[in-house]
Amino acid sequence: MLPEHLTKSTRSAKTAMFAALVLIGAVAVYNRVVTPHRNYLLAAQRYESVVDRLERKNQTIRHDLTVKKSKLEELQEKFRQTHLGLFDPAEARRFFTNIQTKSEEAGCIVSLLTFSPDSPVTEKKRSKSNHYITKQQAILSVAGSYGNIVTLMDKLQDGPKKVCIDSVGINADNQGTVHLKCEMTVTIYVIHRKEEHQHD
Repeated sequence: MLPEHLTKSTRSAKTAMFAALVLIGAVAVYNRVVTPHRNYLLAAQRYESVVDRLERKNQTIRHDLTVKKSKLEELQEKFRQTHLGLFDPAEARRFFTNIQTKSEEAGCIVSLLTFSPDSPVTEKKRSKSNHYITKQQAILSVAGSYGNIVTLMDKLQDGPKKVCIDSVGINADNQGTVHLKCEMTVTIYVIHRKEEHQHD
């Protein structure tokens, strides 16, 4: 039979060993079962946070795109409206060729028609763009009644293309007739393609 102090120490060792095994088992269970779930929950929280951030960013981007799309559509409509008011070179030639006819139709007598050289409107952008715009002007002097002159101005501006009458000077005719003398500057804007200019 073992002495009492040896029996107690063996029992304490067994208890310590059992406690150590329980502790090791608990750690193993924690590492096997709890830690993956905890890590998964942390990852899920981080994922949710990232998703929320991305969703907010997407909403901001969508809003910015909507605003930019609206501005682009507005600019495209303005460009379309402006483009509709521009003459192409052939239309410009026809317009100036028909001034004499329009004057006669309005009851005015043309005394002078002079053309100014084209002046570029978009010179700075001419090298970068396939299109450029020039301003073409004619100085028109006519004689007629006030009503005839107003009718002529209406005829010149009657059409889808933009025709500006920049200046008008009306004086009494020195011939002693009922006619007035009118001098006006007629301006149109012509859009050209670079290729057209190179072939001219």
